[in-house]
Amino acid sequence: MECFMYTNGVFLTTVSQIFLLVLLLSASKLPVEADDDKTIVTKLCYETLEPDVCLNCVLSDTSRGTSNVSDITHSVLFCMYSQTTFAHQTADRLFQNTAAVDLKQVFRVCKDRMFSASNTLWDGLTKMEVSDYKSAHVSARVAHAYLLRCDFAFMKYGKVVIPSELLNYMVQIKRLFDVAQIMFLLLH
Repeated sequence: MECFMYTNGVFLTTVSQIFLLVLLLSASKLPVEADDDKTIVTKLCYETLEPDVCLNCVLSDTSRGTSNVSDITHSVLFCMYSQTTFAHQTADRLFQNTAAVDLKQVFRVCKDRMFSASNTLWDGLTKMEVSDYKSAHVSARVAHAYLLRCDFAFMKYGKVVIPSELLNYMVQIKRLFDVAQIMFLLLH
């Protein structure tokens, strides 16, 4: 009888210690998981050509659910979409407010290309949501080509300097595209 009580006591002590260990380990993981997300994002962003641009974009996305590559890529594509939309609005405003014929032509081409790029990126975002990464990657590349057409319009029609307010958006789009390229390669 004493052996039975001793065995039950050891068994209960062992079970309670395992339970306590599991409880402590799961409780200690809660703060670490938040750090793990930032660590994973940082590691992935430093794989790209533009780590600071990547980090600013991804860490500011409050709707991102996880730190997996597809969610990070979605965030980068959304940032690229947002910057393209701002570039379109800026080019449209510049188009509306200029009287010079050459500049009017340049801004018309640029606003049209940025509008197309914005729509193409929106399509890419919808492709990301259904895990069609190949099509989303194509959308990013097509949007980048539209960006280059806007840039070339300044050389072709006006041979003028791109206004800084538009140039800032265009540079940001290009940087985000560089980040997206690496993220898409990681997805394949």
